[in-house]
This record gives sequence, C-alpha cells and structure tokens, in this order.
Amino acid sequence: MKFSERNKVIAAIMMGCFCVIIAVSLNHYPVVDHPPVTGEIQVPAAVKQIFVRSCFSCHSSQTELKWYDKLPVVSAIVSRDVTEARKRFNFSAWDSLSAADQKVTLWEIYNMINAGKMPLGLYTAIHPEAKVSASDLSVLRNYLNTLSVTSINDTSKEHEAIVQHSEWQQQQTAVNQVPVSVNGIKHRPEYRNWQVMSTTSRFDNGTMRVMYANPIAARAINDHQINPWPDGSVLTKVVWEKLEDKDGNVRPGKFVNIQYMVRDKEKYRDTEGWGFARFDTPELRPYGKLSSFKKCIACHQAVKETGFVFDLSTKK
Repeated sequence: MKFSERNKVIAAIMMGCFCVIIAVSLNHYPVVDHPPVTGEIQVPAAVKQIFVRSCFSCHSSQTELKWYDKLPVVSAIVSRDVTEARKRFNFSAWDSLSAADQKVTLWEIYNMINAGKMPLGLYTAIHPEAKVSASDLSVLRNYLNTLSVTSINDTSKEHEAIVQHSEWQQQQTAVNQVPVSVNGIKHRPEYRNWQVMSTTSRFDNGTMRVMYANPIAARAINDHQINPWPDGSVLTKVVWEKLEDKDGNVRPGKFVNIQYMVRDKEKYRDTEGWGFARFDTPELRPYGKLSSFKKCIACHQAVKETGFVFDLSTKK
C-alpha cells in the first residue's frame, strides 16, 4: 500500500471515529430540562417579541436547542448558562415574583441590555437575530416609563414624610442599640460625616438615593483604586421616596431604607469580596436572610469594571 493511500485510510478511520463521537454526543449531552410554564410574563406584544427573540432561549422554560447546541463541550456550556440564567429570572415563572420585584427585574433587564452586557456576545455571534437594536431599546424604555412611580404634587405624600420625620426625631431622644444585619454587618450612624459619592433616582419604584463613602472608600475613588476596592471600604446608600413638584423639582419624601456594602475580600469571598446589608423603615429593621444577599452580587455583576459598585461619580 502506498504511503498516500495509507494516509487516506487513516484519515477515513479518524473521520469515522469523529462521526461516531458526534452521533453519540447528540444523544448523551447534558440535559436542558423544560419545566412547566406556570405564569408567563404579560407585557405588550412588541415588548414580548423582543424578550422572546433575545432572552427566552436562556431565561425561560421554553429553550429551543439547535443541533450544534448538542455538540461536545458546547452542550455543557449551554446547560450551565441556561441553568444560571433561569436562577436569575425565568419569564415562564414570572408570577413567582411580586409586582415590585417584576418591575425591578424589568429595569435590570433593560439596564443590562443598554450597557451591552446582555445578550452575551458569544450568543449573538451564533444567533445574530437575538441582537437588540436601538429601536428595540426604545420600545423597552417607553414601556418601562409607563411603570414609573411618580408623586407629583401629592400633598398626602408630603404630609406622610413630615409625620415620619417628626416621629423619628422623637425616637432619637432614646438611646437605642445599633441594629445588626443577619450577616453581622452593623448600621453605622457616623455615615452622615462621610463624603457624598453620588445621588441617583430609581424610576421603577419612585425613590431617590444619596450614596456615601467612608474615608477608605473615598480615598480609593480619588486615587482611582477601585478595581479591586481596598479592604475596609464601606459604601452607604440612603433611600427616600421621591417627591416631585409641577416644575420637575424633586426632594426626599418618606425614608425607605439604608443599605451598606462592606469590603472584605476574604470574609465575603462568595460574593466577590463584598458584604451586603439593608435596614428598613426609620426603626432600621434588618432585612433578609443570608441567602438573599447572593442576589445582590448577581445584580452587581453588571458593573464588574467598577469593582461591582453602581453609581460612581468618579471613574478611572
């Protein structure tokens, strides 16, 4: 047998083995299950069309696999991504979210798309039809604006804020124990003396926020040393209802909560080195369970380039 003929035989055998591997893998790939649809998202048709085209393959129970999704290695990646995506939110189980969480999630989806974080670049490279256009973003934004919470010239809201502040002042005459979150993070009254980092508004729930940075965090911002942030950094966000007058001027209404991010890369290594805490109402009642704080870092993954911190007024 000539050398060239022997090479042809070897090549044919190798090709045959490859085809067998492919055939076997198509029937033995990691399974992407299809849980029942318990309560699909209800939005205008134009909005849903965008979600179906760009999000449903991973974020729903209606995943449609192509033949190449079943190939070796690829199938494992697809299975992992779909599983993680459904944990974040599932359009096919939308009714499992409260009305408030539905609005928050919709704004989160919009922000991730607007920031170019979703859909994933690798996914749109294979599925170009999933790309979200500028006109698609406009459709989403216009819809979300209809869900925005506003309190324009709402005298009842103003009265509630005044009453709440009066009651809060009376409570301050008593010495209260400093509240502690379930993960051990304490409320820090001294935040009032820290540097203001930024101010923001949330359209989805009609709130306004002021963010403070402790001296370590403020120095890191000024020195552009925020990725990673130094241990000991503490960021505080104080949240109020937003009141707006007929001229568009806004001011704080009722106090809602105060939130903390505490940097300790070893202690909080499961959440990218950040510990999260929240204290609700003027009584500063600790919020949540330990597992709930993993949802915080899942949202903050969108701003990995700023050390997982939203709303920085100074960026490198």
